[in-house]
Amino acid sequence: MQNKKVGFVIIALTVLVSLLLLTYISKTKDAGEQTGCVKSECSGFLATLSSANIGLGLLFGLLSLGIYLVFFSRGEQALLDYIEKEKVNINRDEKLRIIGMLLDSNEKKVFDAIRENDGITQQMIRIKTNLSKSTVSEILSTFEKKNLISKVNKGKTYSVFLTESI
Repeated sequence: MQNKKVGFVIIALTVLVSLLLLTYISKTKDAGEQTGCVKSECSGFLATLSSANIGLGLLFGLLSLGIYLVFFSRGEQALLDYIEKEKVNINRDEKLRIIGMLLDSNEKKVFDAIRENDGITQQMIRIKTNLSKSTVSEILSTFEKKNLISKVNKGKTYSVFLTESI
């Protein structure tokens, strides 16, 4: 939010100074025309106009900065929110990797099937892992006791989800 305020201030000051500079350029040109100054004869007059035009270029750059700050700058809070969100995602992925390392081969097959398809049914786990119905049921009971999964009744079977605590 601070960036937007600074951007508006820069834009306002740039517009104000630009108007003053344009007025100065206009008056200088009028004065030069009234005195009958030809370009080759009045080097001081040309130097003044050149300096004023360089000033306009610099003011355009400041105006661009102000517009960027107002419309395109994400702000500190947005960046902090993004970093916090990424931190949570990294922690979850790291937890899943560590859990996977602690499981035996059959448990790892079941865990990977659940991780790939959150809400998978027990029947689909059995098909994907090529394990018996009793083995899948036993592994899921173990996971449920360890609070790794939750089961939701779905007809004659259960849908299996990873818990939010992971």
